[in-house]
Amino acid sequence: MQASTPANTWNRKALLCSFETSRTQILLPAMVLLLDIGLFSAGTAVVLLADSVLLKLPGTLVVTSAIVRLFLVGHDACHGSFFSSARLNAVCGRIAFLPSMTAFSLWEMGHNTAHHGFNNLKGRDQVWAPYSKAEFDALPGYRRALERRYRSGLGWGAYYLYEMWWKKLFFASKKEVGSSRRKYKLDSLLVTAFAAAWVGGVVYAAAATEQSVALLVTLAVIVPFLLWNGVIGFVVYLHHTNPGIAWFQNRQEWQRNRAYLTSTACVRFPWGLDRLMHNIMEHNAHHLNPGIPMFSLRAAQQVLRDKFPELCDYRITRRTYMDVVQRCKLYDFANHQWLDFDGRVTARVTLANAAA
Repeated sequence: MQASTPANTWNRKALLCSFETSRTQILLPAMVLLLDIGLFSAGTAVVLLADSVLLKLPGTLVVTSAIVRLFLVGHDACHGSFFSSARLNAVCGRIAFLPSMTAFSLWEMGHNTAHHGFNNLKGRDQVWAPYSKAEFDALPGYRRALERRYRSGLGWGAYYLYEMWWKKLFFASKKEVGSSRRKYKLDSLLVTAFAAAWVGGVVYAAAATEQSVALLVTLAVIVPFLLWNGVIGFVVYLHHTNPGIAWFQNRQEWQRNRAYLTSTACVRFPWGLDRLMHNIMEHNAHHLNPGIPMFSLRAAQQVLRDKFPELCDYRITRRTYMDVVQRCKLYDFANHQWLDFDGRVTARVTLANAAA
């Protein structure tokens, strides 16, 4: 077996050369965007027109899947990797983000700047950042209970809905995002206008077909939106929470250990579900170079898999998932250890091999 390169000797510039790829032309991304919009429209039509609730439910799942896929198109566009044109990416990203009710500029600031700039650096990256035992003990009782819920194995939807979307991605306050810019408000207004039109269209269809307004709004709008929050919360949790993944409080230590690559995971789903999510689970490659288009991520991740087998790259099963859930509650930043809520050590992270 070829010897792997220790994490603290990796050269990011050299690694990026392995993934140099020309930006996708207009045709393929345009087809993907139109396909996902078509799925969203088709799923909505099934919910609105099917005769029974049982026939409407598959439409709800299609709408949810389309929201996830469209969000990931917007995610790539926000990174500038979907189209070669910055203007096209800005327009496409705003359109693709509408069904997930995500304000493009707020996502761009929080995701591109904070998360990708400082992933797994406490105080800068706020996505699933763990508390230390002292921080957790100092929280008020209701907040400790909330954190236990979030990390229970089923709390990812509630986490993303409240901690991310409500606080940071929809009319976010200056306290939450550090600044208040006109484009944040305009993009939030755009999302609000779309939501009003979405709900209004469903209400009109219900009245025109003499169906229950509450039922159609629930199945066409509310349930897909809540399920979408669950999916994205679950995905991001898996990307940055693992017994072998380190978190940092010290920026110099973070830089030495190349956390942009080592502090994330590639998680493979059964039945090809990761392919249906536009390859976003190929996450080491994505963090190494966010400019890699979704169409090239699988090939890029395979290069990393061959070159650095110690990276956190695994197939999810019930056993591997429960191992993450049970061991990753709190984090000891000084000694790089995962803890349970009582402060007992559950996993030790070796920084020279931080993604083992």
